[in-house]
Amino acid sequence: MSSFFNLGKKAVSGLGQAINKVKTNVPKTEIAKKTRDLKLAIQKSKAGKAKLDQTIFELKQNKDFTFSKNNKKTESNTEAYKRITKENNKVIKNMLDKATEKKADGGRIGRKFGSPNPRKTNVEKIKQTFGPKKNVPSKLKGFSKLPEKVQQQMNKKLARKV
Repeated sequence: MSSFFNLGKKAVSGLGQAINKVKTNVPKTEIAKKTRDLKLAIQKSKAGKAKLDQTIFELKQNKDFTFSKNNKKTESNTEAYKRITKENNKVIKNMLDKATEKKADGGRIGRKFGSPNPRKTNVEKIKQTFGPKKNVPSKLKGFSKLPEKVQQQMNKKLARKV
């Protein structure tokens, strides 16, 4: 009974393991190379036959073809190299143009410490600091809302003038 249990346990535990290694197919002898190439050719012919069967089935059923004919020319290595270098040259040219250009670039350039106001001269700063205050809070805040009798009792000169 325990031997069956151990056998079942080994079978179940083997199912949950990940594949750690894949054996490479690098033949050393000429015969091994030919057998490898034969296996690859057999697989390719099986795939081609499956595609052909699918196309014949779709032709009989009057459906759209899954494997349509592709007449596009694939890009060679030299063509890809030329395309990539052309794109890179364009990007590098733009970078060099930006670096040599004296024009400012960005949203808040030219603002002092990022403030929204334009730069002020020293004279303007002094006038603003020591000049007359515009919004001086009134000592009699809410005075105008009071009734007229109360205003006259508080200050006869300012009554209803405010």
